[in-house]
Amino acid sequence: MSGIALALTQAKELERLPANGPLRVADCAGALGWSAPPLPHGVEDEAVTRLHLGSEFCETLLPTETQLAQAAGWAAAAGLGFALLTPSLSDGGLAALAALLPHLPAGTEVVANDWGTLRLLRDHRPDLTPVAGRLLCKMVKDPRLPSAEWARLYPHGVHSGPFGAILERMGVQRIEMDVPPFAEAEDFRSSTARVAVHAPYGFSVKGRACRIGSLAQPPEGKFTAEQKCRRECLVYVGGLSRGDAGTGDLPTFQRGNTVFYRHSPAMIAALSLALAEGWIDRLVLNGDWNENRRPH
Repeated sequence: MSGIALALTQAKELERLPANGPLRVADCAGALGWSAPPLPHGVEDEAVTRLHLGSEFCETLLPTETQLAQAAGWAAAAGLGFALLTPSLSDGGLAALAALLPHLPAGTEVVANDWGTLRLLRDHRPDLTPVAGRLLCKMVKDPRLPSAEWARLYPHGVHSGPFGAILERMGVQRIEMDVPPFAEAEDFRSSTARVAVHAPYGFSVKGRACRIGSLAQPPEGKFTAEQKCRRECLVYVGGLSRGDAGTGDLPTFQRGNTVFYRHSPAMIAALSLALAEGWIDRLVLNGDWNENRRPH
C-alpha cells in the first residue's frame, strides 16, 4: 500500500488535527470522534499521506474557493498529497466546480462521481488527474443481504473490459471502491487501474432528496430536490434499523441524502488480504463523515 488518505467534508475540521509531527491514523480517529473504527490490523499506527476535501454525495457541500485554498495549503505545509472530492453534479454544480478548477495546480487529483465531471476535466483541465469515484464504480451493497449467494447473483463489473475502455477514454488510471457485503479479496484485483478503497464505512444508496434536510419543511416541501439546504447533515446522524433484521445485517446510518454501513469483521479480513496481495494501493478513511461525528 502506497498511501492513506484522510477525507474531510469541511476544511474547518483541520483545526482539530494535530499540528506538529507526522499525522497518524490513530491521531485522526481521536480528534474526529471515531469510536473503535473497524480497520485492518496495524493501520491505526500508519501515517496519513494525503488529504481529500469535499463531498462525494451532495453538491451543496462543494468547498468554496477559500476553503479549497485553506485545505490545499494545509496539505502542502504538512507534506501531504491533495485531492478535491466531487459528487454527482447538476448543471449548476458543474458550473460551481468549473469555478474551482483554476485554483488547482497541475497534477492535482479530482475524484469524479459522474461522467459530466470527467468530461469537464478532460476538455478543460487535462493537466489535472481524474479519479473515478465510488459512485461510478457500481456494486450491490445492500447491508441487509442475508448471504454471499445473494451477492454472487449480481457481480460487479468494475474491472470489466468495457468499463475500463470508458475510463481509458476519459484519462482515468485510478478508481475508488467500497468494500461490499460478503466481499472477497479478488473484488479489488484490477489489471489496468490503481485501486483505492474506502474504510471503515461504505455507502449503500443515495438520492438528491435529503431526509434529514426535510425535518423542518412543511409536508408539501419534504423530500424534494429543490428544498432549501441548511446543512443539517453536518449536525445530525440518523441510525437505521428494522424489526425483522437478520443476524448478518450490517450496522447502518444515514447522513444527509446517503445511507452508509459499517464494515464487518469478514469484510475487514477481505480488505486486509487484498492489501497484503498488493491489489489495493491506497486506503481512503472517512474522516468527519462517520456514524459518531458531532460538531460539538
